[in-house]
Amino acid sequence: MELYEANRILRTVKAAISADGYKLPSSAETDGLLMLLGKLDLEKHLAPKIKHAKAQAKQAKSAAAYARSCKLIYFFRALKAVEESLPDPVTALSMTMLHKSITGDLNDDAGKLRTVDASTDGNAHTDPKYVTGSVKSIIAKMNDIPAAPTTAKDDFAGYLSHYMRELIILHPFESCSEFTVRIFIFMFCRLKGFALAYHRATPPVLKAAEQTAFTTDDVTPLYSMFTECLTYDHKKPEPEKQSAPRTRREVAKDLCRPTRKKEVPQPAEQPKQKAEKTKTKAKDEQKTKDKEATKKEKETAKKEKDAAKKEAANDDVIKRAVRLQQKISKLNEQLTELIKPLDGKDEN
Repeated sequence: MELYEANRILRTVKAAISADGYKLPSSAETDGLLMLLGKLDLEKHLAPKIKHAKAQAKQAKSAAAYARSCKLIYFFRALKAVEESLPDPVTALSMTMLHKSITGDLNDDAGKLRTVDASTDGNAHTDPKYVTGSVKSIIAKMNDIPAAPTTAKDDFAGYLSHYMRELIILHPFESCSEFTVRIFIFMFCRLKGFALAYHRATPPVLKAAEQTAFTTDDVTPLYSMFTECLTYDHKKPEPEKQSAPRTRREVAKDLCRPTRKKEVPQPAEQPKQKAEKTKTKAKDEQKTKDKEATKKEKETAKKEKDAAKKEAANDDVIKRAVRLQQKISKLNEQLTELIKPLDGKDEN
């Protein structure tokens, strides 16, 4: 994966999980970027974190620490999940499998739709007996949306805000439902030829838009957020170049049979001369083989040396890029903090 694409995915998933009030540590951003670039083994990296989170779950006093540990693991699992594409057409199984891949390390009900009542800030979500049928109906309608460029960005944002509101009201999973829905919407946009960048809107704006759609059925904030965060995905395969048609002369030339050369009989050689020539030929062949073997060994050694130098150079470039990305993220956070007082003054 290219550095630009990896950075875009990292910032989008970070914004999606930050909307739930979780502040991602800078070390997690670095590790996530290295994982997307294929420089970090995710399973080895998460194994001690999962073990620690399960130990915290048994302690009643560490509920907040357990929640933070879960969010960190969900972040890395979501990064791994978005590397793959959703099937076309999308099914309800696609969403449940996404939830299982994100929360399966710590949640026994991972990949299972909600079966108990749920509410947010005193507002009840959909009755659990209607969840399964509603998920299938919503996703079937989403499949009917034409892909880009048939559907314009503004129209797609309108469809998306409507169906995301239905999924928020539905609350399909008991835990990590909001985060799973955001990642699902992100992957669905990519399937339809759009790129969704949650980081273009601040996490409070994203959360407020979801809350407004849930409590008041007003999708205007969601629509505004999507129009700001949606772009067209320009990664399309280039058409194959067609070769020029062949002329009749070229076709006839290929069909002509090659003429056979007449073999001229050679006089028989004497046994001694023939044996000497055979020995000389064998020696020459052996010398040639030895030279080729030596040449191959030198070329192999040179290739290994060049590969090692290239890999070291790539690692240095990646490290510098990661450091630069961390600085950019910190500057963006500082800029956001500086702008907030100015926005308050403008409103007054």
